[in-house]
Amino acid sequence: MQDVGLLETMTMIMAAWLLLVGVSLWAHRQSLDLSKAILIASLRAPIQLVLLALLLHWLFDITSHWGQAGIIVGFAIIAGHNAASFFERFSHAWIAASIGLVVSCAVTLPWLVFVGAFEDTSRSIIPLGSMVVANGMNAVSIMFERLKPLQGQKEVRMKEGLHTAMISPINTLKVVGLVHMPGIFVGMVLAGSTVFAAASAQLVVLYMIVASSFTACVVSFLMVKHLHKGVVG
Repeated sequence: MQDVGLLETMTMIMAAWLLLVGVSLWAHRQSLDLSKAILIASLRAPIQLVLLALLLHWLFDITSHWGQAGIIVGFAIIAGHNAASFFERFSHAWIAASIGLVVSCAVTLPWLVFVGAFEDTSRSIIPLGSMVVANGMNAVSIMFERLKPLQGQKEVRMKEGLHTAMISPINTLKVVGLVHMPGIFVGMVLAGSTVFAAASAQLVVLYMIVASSFTACVVSFLMVKHLHKGVVG
């Protein structure tokens, strides 16, 4: 049964991966310069998930708050490096993005633990931290991409960058329950939680993501400005 289950799982993964191959070929035909990035990311993802599965038990056994913070800072540094690739003109974009992501976690996670929304265990803090960092990384990446041309006044650039970066999280918040059925809500319902409890937990997470993404963008922009005085304006 284990072999059959593994075969079925691999078949499903390969079938889904073929969709990405098709998209990659389409992007190549349109000369969009996305094919390589799509394929590399799709091959890295399963390796990273397997490594995470192997490390998860060890991560959840961490009881020190400093240890939890260290893991989340590690997430932020890796994500900051990825976000900085969208703003290659500035050599310190990696530092700026990483600090922005760390601050976004420091602003949101302790507050939610303090008010009792989540427990302060690694089983709660580390997954939530990864969500904050991942969503913040996406927002900062979009903002950096928007700021590349460096045209107009600095206030306008920051405003436009933030507006563009916040489109996705705000849109998700607008249509949750109407168009979008978030994973936490569905997962909790399937696990046997009440619909009200699942909806409450999902709302807390969505509010956290919007607030942390905005914080990450603002802090990252200010850090870029500070590290490159006279370049950003």
